[in-house]
Amino acid sequence: MIFLENLKLFFKLYVRPLAAFSDLIDQGNWLLAALFCTGTAVLFTFTVTERIYQGYEAAPIPAAEQRVPPDIAQQAETDPEVAELLESMMPRTQRLPLPLVGDWGWRLVSFNARSMLSIALSLAALYVPGLILALVLITRTSSFSIAFRRDYGSLLVGALMAWAASHLPFALAGRALGAQLPPDGALLLWLLSSLYFGLLMMCALRTMCGASWTNALLAVGVAWIALRFDSWLYSIATFSPFFTLIWLAPLLLGALYGVRAAHLQRQSFRRYLESCTINERDAEAHYQLGLIYQQRRQYKQAAARFKRAVEVDPKEPDANFELGRLARQESRLQEAINHFSVVVAHDDKFRQSEIWREIGATYLAAGMLAEAQQALSKYFDRRPYDPEGLYHYAETLRQLGDSALAQSLYRQCIEAVKTMPYYRRNEVNQWRKLAESKLS
Repeated sequence: MIFLENLKLFFKLYVRPLAAFSDLIDQGNWLLAALFCTGTAVLFTFTVTERIYQGYEAAPIPAAEQRVPPDIAQQAETDPEVAELLESMMPRTQRLPLPLVGDWGWRLVSFNARSMLSIALSLAALYVPGLILALVLITRTSSFSIAFRRDYGSLLVGALMAWAASHLPFALAGRALGAQLPPDGALLLWLLSSLYFGLLMMCALRTMCGASWTNALLAVGVAWIALRFDSWLYSIATFSPFFTLIWLAPLLLGALYGVRAAHLQRQSFRRYLESCTINERDAEAHYQLGLIYQQRRQYKQAAARFKRAVEVDPKEPDANFELGRLARQESRLQEAINHFSVVVAHDDKFRQSEIWREIGATYLAAGMLAEAQQALSKYFDRRPYDPEGLYHYAETLRQLGDSALAQSLYRQCIEAVKTMPYYRRNEVNQWRKLAESKLS
């Protein structure tokens, strides 16, 4: 049953990758994902990379290019032992320059069968940790240890499945072409499969970690370099068994236990919320499921859950607030105001008065400047250092003609971003850029 579910998710990656990665968070299995990845790697090795290896990395040296000193050549003609020694010492293969990138390209890639067949280990030990580290350094929203424990399990399943899904079609193409596939053609198949893998991993980061497309692209581009250390990893495991077993194994097992527990906890929480929705009066379960979808950037599914929560309890403030924000982002401004009005009626200081910022921003988008000023001034009195609120308030005053006060608020917005903690700065940096553009 688990095998069939994961097999369906594997093929779902080809048609609906974002939804497939969301389901892999809840249903993905490490062992099956590693099995799919390794099986694909075996097929890809013997149909694609072996052709590249023989054509470029271990290309045979033509006999005419093998230079032997004349005196040694004469001895080899008369002495069988010298001939045998000469044959064993003469190199038979050479590494040719790659198209476009030349010899420099060998610093970044290798088509050795050993590195391809151990791809599951490389993804688990190098690529996924490197991906999490790159994303943390780019977004600066949390520490590496927290992000690793939270996201490693899901990203590992996603990376293994994505690698298998991205390379399987090109492995089958190589198998169909057989001996007719030239090394240049095999190299093209490898490049396309790598680009496809990168695209799928961008989808994985967007769904599993809530990353923007830009940050996902940067993280995937940086983390790819981590796979170049796969030979180092293989050397430690092969030639240093004492180090691996005595020192590295306990650390890896401890980390594996922690991330596995976090991954299972994440799956169990989702199943628990789904079971709670059986109770027709439990609006909170629908709201929490909506937050999960929202974090995965599946906004349609999130809106459906929030609407269901409101149907159960029309006065539910959290679901109404989120529905109002989604409606404002989609320019359904009157609908957004209706939802925000429900929230205000419930609590005038909802979420540290952020409700007034949302109301003001909605009125501003609608061109109702007097109403926007009234709402945003109330928010400014309560929270004068929020960058988003400062920007919206400044923009309202600018459109009302009070440019002097507007410029002052734009400067306050910029300063508020600069004084934010580092893990929040990237989140609100867009308001600093907008304020700077208005001042310039």
